[in-house]
Amino acid sequence: MAGELVFAVDDDSILLEFMKALLERKGVVVKTFSSGELCLDHLDEDPAIIFLDKMMPGLDGVETLKRIKERNDEIPVIMVTSVDDAESAVEVLQLGAYDYIVKPFDEARVYANLEKALEQNALKKKVRHLEGELKGVFGANGIIGNSAPMKRLMEKVEKVMDSRASVLIQGETGTGKELLARAIHYGSSYAKGLFVDINCGAIPETLQESELFGHKKGAFTGAVDSRVGKLELADGGTLFLDEVADMIPSTQTKLLRFLQEKNFERLGENRKIDVDARIICATNKDLKTEVEKKTFREDLYYRLAVFPLTLPPLRERKEDIAPLCGHFLRKHGPELKKGIQSFSASAMDCLLSYSWPGNIRQLGNVIYQAMIISESKVIEKESLPIELKEKLAESSEMNTSSSPTDVSSSAGILPWKEVEKQTIAKALKVAGSIPKAAKALGISRSTFYRIVERLGLK
Repeated sequence: MAGELVFAVDDDSILLEFMKALLERKGVVVKTFSSGELCLDHLDEDPAIIFLDKMMPGLDGVETLKRIKERNDEIPVIMVTSVDDAESAVEVLQLGAYDYIVKPFDEARVYANLEKALEQNALKKKVRHLEGELKGVFGANGIIGNSAPMKRLMEKVEKVMDSRASVLIQGETGTGKELLARAIHYGSSYAKGLFVDINCGAIPETLQESELFGHKKGAFTGAVDSRVGKLELADGGTLFLDEVADMIPSTQTKLLRFLQEKNFERLGENRKIDVDARIICATNKDLKTEVEKKTFREDLYYRLAVFPLTLPPLRERKEDIAPLCGHFLRKHGPELKKGIQSFSASAMDCLLSYSWPGNIRQLGNVIYQAMIISESKVIEKESLPIELKEKLAESSEMNTSSSPTDVSSSAGILPWKEVEKQTIAKALKVAGSIPKAAKALGISRSTFYRIVERLGLK
């Protein structure tokens, strides 16, 4: 909350100064304006929230609200009115106001609105950030990578994307479960609503139900104000339950009831709240095993796993490593401003020979670290972590000491040189030219030419 920019708009200078002092106690930066016109002139400063007086001379609050929403529909606007009547409230809420408060101010109401609106604003910013990341990671046809496992996965994703089915995404840590969930959301009819995520393993057990379903003021010790839960925020959109295997039994029971009835009650309330939200879950645990261990409800499992998806680990999709490396170069390039454009052949050999226990997340961290260390526009092997270089040395020793008819061939595992040859040959065939193939693999033309020469490809 501290440091966020907040606008306060009112033609009453005394009231405006009081509002400024009130809000600054919470650590926000407050800019005051005596008219709607002045507020609109400064809208490009992107305030996190606007407190707007309804009755002002000239451009009144209602018209100012309309113009704010035309220019930036995401800014929460809280209307300030001297008349507490239902018709007035309905009017401004229908025009897109986040809420309204009545003069004279109830400080608790002001602070509650400030906190909730800033929380919503932060959530939307996170969504925008991840949408931008998705555009880099997800192309028109799916996730970066053209490996057979990813093709099979994306065929399934396309089939479930626009349905209403609950989806369970399983996969190792770092494989991109949240990104896949977001891709499903943004490609579906639920994209008009929010994508709301909740990490079940990161929330204290005593707060899981409150975080998911919300609570009424006084519902439990510490509930000093009413709170909207993540499920209610996701109405019309998608609720993503990450690490769902860590959900406690009481929350599992209440979630099951929601999935059956499509409504729920906040903690401390008897009022039913109807919500239309798609549920996508993810876990790096085997949820069937958790059911067998009696730590996860079997009936809830079948409700959540209507359409299960499994993300393959990076070691099973080696062909996708080079394109992913190219993606991370483009992603971190603007920040580091080093002009790094490619990898040397030896560096790429290291990256391709490693098993990546941390999957794509680990790969991204390694590339970022290497870009920081690198002193040239080509990432060399020396810039990579020592464990990658050691793995490459081990692979080389195994290749020189083993015969073609040993365990590798009997297990159906191709020698690394053959994998490399197939990858380069495929890149040439798909791209149609050496410059385009080199760019697709994230390596320089000269490095690509050397690899082609070494492998005897023309």
